[in-house]
Amino acid sequence: MPTSQPRKPAPRTGGCASHASLACYDDDVWWFDGCGDLQVLADSCGGRGCNAGRCEAALPNDDACAGLDEYGRCEGDVAKACLAGRVMSFDCRAKHARCVMTSEGAQCLARDDKHACAPEAPATCHDNHLRLCVDGRFTELDCSARKAVCSVGQDGARCVALSATPRPELRVEVCDGHDNNLDGRVDEGGVCDVAPLVAFVPAGAALDDLDARMQNELAILNRVLDPLRFRWGKIVEVDASYRRFDPKDLEAMAAVLSQAQSNATLARTAVADQHTPAIAPAGFDFYIPVLFTERLLMDPPKSGISTLPNARCGRARLSDQPSPAGGVIVLTELRRPETLAHEMGHYLGLCHTHEQVERFAVRDANMPACARSGDGICDTPLDPGASLCPRVEPCEPVCTSVAARPDASNVMSYYMGCRRAMTAEQSAETQRNMSLRRGWFPCLDPRACPCQPAGDAVCPAEMSCHPGDHQGAPWSCELDGAGWPGASCRDSSQCSQGAFCLWQGAAPAAAASCTRPCRPGDACTCIDVGLPFRVCSEDLLPH
Repeated sequence: MPTSQPRKPAPRTGGCASHASLACYDDDVWWFDGCGDLQVLADSCGGRGCNAGRCEAALPNDDACAGLDEYGRCEGDVAKACLAGRVMSFDCRAKHARCVMTSEGAQCLARDDKHACAPEAPATCHDNHLRLCVDGRFTELDCSARKAVCSVGQDGARCVALSATPRPELRVEVCDGHDNNLDGRVDEGGVCDVAPLVAFVPAGAALDDLDARMQNELAILNRVLDPLRFRWGKIVEVDASYRRFDPKDLEAMAAVLSQAQSNATLARTAVADQHTPAIAPAGFDFYIPVLFTERLLMDPPKSGISTLPNARCGRARLSDQPSPAGGVIVLTELRRPETLAHEMGHYLGLCHTHEQVERFAVRDANMPACARSGDGICDTPLDPGASLCPRVEPCEPVCTSVAARPDASNVMSYYMGCRRAMTAEQSAETQRNMSLRRGWFPCLDPRACPCQPAGDAVCPAEMSCHPGDHQGAPWSCELDGAGWPGASCRDSSQCSQGAFCLWQGAAPAAAASCTRPCRPGDACTCIDVGLPFRVCSEDLLPH
């Protein structure tokens, strides 16, 4: 218990700084203003006790869980995890599945998956494609699309950059009083605005104390991701089918919920519905969708999931597949008070601290090793993961097989009960990705982002002008793919850095490459290929 009890809420007279300090009150952590008056709950300690403005952490190896936590472990084909203070076991074999240790912990995955692999399967090179086992499934990355070559070294197969093709620096405006993107303006694009969260709640869902939990989670979110600021903008009821959610439907659901409450979508709905009043419902120019569901359909169940920005975390692209510009956060009843902050970290481009981005990142001599290893963030300590670093004290993991001292307090770690902060570089990465997502938001509807491939109009950062069949907008800004200019392609969704997929020759022998339109000042040789604009000859495939 705290040695001195703070004052209970009192009438406000003004002149008191909001959220000035954290202190213990009724064995939970609360925000207090500059006058010492209680404001809002910051962290519910769940009966663990509070000391010096922080919750006491519960030991993961208490009698109930015997050293097990939410990350869990595989015992043969049985997945075990400690959930809600008790051990839960899932017989994967009984469901014709197998137990695999993934980046999210122990999971039952399909046994008949033709891409199934064992986690220890080594990465290999095949025709300049890197084939590696990720979370129990083989995936392939096209090294050539990244201007790299697949190479096998002492530590296995990797994509190794061709030194002659450095990637241009991407400048993104963030809220810091500086002109970060060098466009002559400061803090433009709403980068300093409070970001609204839209809560989507399934009809009939059994969600205990939802309002109180939402306010608590919001306070924690604003503390952990400061200086970014968030607010609950709206609560929207959705179909009861969302009460149980299959993670395989995440991207499809994100595409719907990330637009459902936009001004553009609500305005079109109002026009289409003759029974709707003339004034369209109020929407948002930008928002982050948060779906509250009873359970994720995965064994063992997890407390939340989120989409990544453009399939990236720690600035490493994890997939060659096109990524939707929209995103979503999903939270379950099993969540902890800091789960929203953790999933927001993923939504804004952070990996788990135990991630291994070196599997995906291109090895580039110009890039610091810390930026292409671990979680891709240079100021987070090495974290081998909760399964290799058991805790002998509440928040002091001790790694048994590698020299490392992970930070259990990092919100992107899997040391449950300890997570409450992020590093300066993690914070900078979330600010960068928040600005990117704000820029992408209007382009969730391609008709709202028309562009001219060789014109002066510039697409938002990490978007390129691509052809399409959008009514009234034959060219529109779409999210970049993995392919650099000059890489072979099947369609423009694979291209980046202002390039689109240009076919050369006639079928069936035709080839295609990611090709940039020529613009004034481009450092390339402009040629005419029969389009209304010229293109960079250096990007064309050799005949």
